[in-house]
Amino acid sequence: MDNVVDAIQEMALQLRKINEIAYNQYKPIASDLCSRVASLSEVDYTLDRMLDFCGDDAVLGLFKDICRHYFGIYPEMIAYQINSYREIWDTE
Repeated sequence: MDNVVDAIQEMALQLRKINEIAYNQYKPIASDLCSRVASLSEVDYTLDRMLDFCGDDAVLGLFKDICRHYFGIYPEMIAYQINSYREIWDTE
């Protein structure tokens, strides 16, 4: 039983590390995207890739920042990305 608990704790630690790396990688990208008007394809591509890490609150915050910035510019794509987030991560 201790081996199972140890294995789960190790996986949780690795997941936290991966999410931290994702946040550190996406933070400057999100800042850049929110400082200008990027193309629809660039924003869509970035949000699509970020979805894999949106189980982490910090990455989700970046995702939301981009969505808020671009909702008035690309509403259909942002709505699609938000619905994709809900399908993957929203448990309610």
